Amino acid sequence: MTPARALVPVLAASLAACTTLAVDDTTGTTGDTTGEPALPGPPVLDGPCIGEVANPTRLAITTTDNVTGALSILDLRTGEVTPDLALATSDSVPFHDGTRLYLLHRYGFDALDLLRPDLGLLAQIGLGVPGVVSSNPHALAFADDRVHVTMFGAPSVQIVDLSDPAAPTHAGSIDLTALADPDGNPEANLAIRCGDTLFITVQRLDENMGFAPTGEHDHLAPIDLASGRLHDLDPDEPGVQAMPLLGPWAKQWRVDPADPAGHTLLVLSSGLERLDLATLQTTWAVDPARLAAIGLVATDLTQAFDLDRTGEHAYIASYRADLSEVVLLRASLDDDAPIVEIAGSMQSIGPTLEIVDDTLWFGDRSHAAAGMRAWDLRTTPPTPRFDGLPISTGLAPYAAVPVP
Repeated sequence: MTPARALVPVLAASLAACTTLAVDDTTGTTGDTTGEPALPGPPVLDGPCIGEVANPTRLAITTTDNVTGALSILDLRTGEVTPDLALATSDSVPFHDGTRLYLLHRYGFDALDLLRPDLGLLAQIGLGVPGVVSSNPHALAFADDRVHVTMFGAPSVQIVDLSDPAAPTHAGSIDLTALADPDGNPEANLAIRCGDTLFITVQRLDENMGFAPTGEHDHLAPIDLASGRLHDLDPDEPGVQAMPLLGPWAKQWRVDPADPAGHTLLVLSSGLERLDLATLQTTWAVDPARLAAIGLVATDLTQAFDLDRTGEHAYIASYRADLSEVVLLRASLDDDAPIVEIAGSMQSIGPTLEIVDDTLWFGDRSHAAAGMRAWDLRTTPPTPRFDGLPISTGLAPYAAVPVP
């Protein structure tokens, strides 16, 4: 593993602050929806889903050696990386709202960093929840001057007020216990804002049985942002009903460029689902049977994906069935064509696959050769760029997001 580098001294105190702030009590603030009844029926979408930034020029990449972590920036034009620009943790994921870069520190750290344009630390707020070992915040969705944070380790969505970015405050929480499995926690994961509706995924894993799935599908839950109340998608059934996805282990979603209204997502689960949020219908864009045809039978092998410039092909990172390596696959959408392997012999533990223009970027954690790799998608098969060598990111890449 790449040895740790010296980090910017002014940020050296933020890791300690992460641990301290993780015990903040977020109860009793405005916006708590505990006990509020769900809204009957599905939402009516009044705006597009907010995806990644348009026309990015860089990738923000969190890195780790599984002990500490850092933030590096990759220039998409030159391929040059500036490493170790901010301190991260062993489980930090970057997000960008179109204006500012955020670092979400997850399991065991439970905090959110807001970064200045020079990537110095502007502010940090703890996301700990009393009574749980770690709230394990997982994803961010932005709505005006608030950010909604899903919690994998606690049955709530936390709300942070960003009206003063230098002094973020807790603005309440959205109760998710109505969606929980018997262990009391629905294990919320992905989040995206579409107009005045927040959509999240819940996995419903049994913490008491080693986080074993309690069903065959993940579920989609809509939340009204104005009231913070869940939508009950089948009011005739007891309890609050969410929408089952086609597969389990939903890991990533992206706005489907084929839908001009911006109401359709592509969701990577056991295959690639096309999810119409306006009608709450989902179909397979890449059926799991096509992955099974190349030996990828298990439902939790896929890691990350993106679409090419045409939107006709998905590039998917997946472990092999024996977990020996990560391979990159090209799959056409909405047909039965065989999936093609374009690269292999890599390792990864986070979402680092990004396509910008005609270049596919992927963070490889292979021992002694860790870094960002790139392929030119204008050729068939795609041609490795930068002589096929990894571009060092300091510590090994963990997660990435496009930024302006």
